[in-house]
Amino acid sequence: MSAPRQRRHDQATANAVARGLNILSVRDAEVARRYMEHKHVPESVIERTLTQPGQRRKLSPEQCVSEAIMPLCRRGNH
Repeated sequence: MSAPRQRRHDQATANAVARGLNILSVRDAEVARRYMEHKHVPESVIERTLTQPGQRRKLSPEQCVSEAIMPLCRRGNH
């Protein structure tokens, strides 16, 4: 069995990871990675988040509520 995960003490990082997962769901891993790097999420956390989906924590109800992240419409493609 795997080791227990640490509790979330850094809410800003937890929120950045949650937003990164939202981005991942509508875009791709590269965009999600760039966002999390911009928010100073540790590289080990980014890597684990993107490559080990079974190890992801469940989002809090507050983190599930997010503005829509949609790719920009391209001219003539809306």
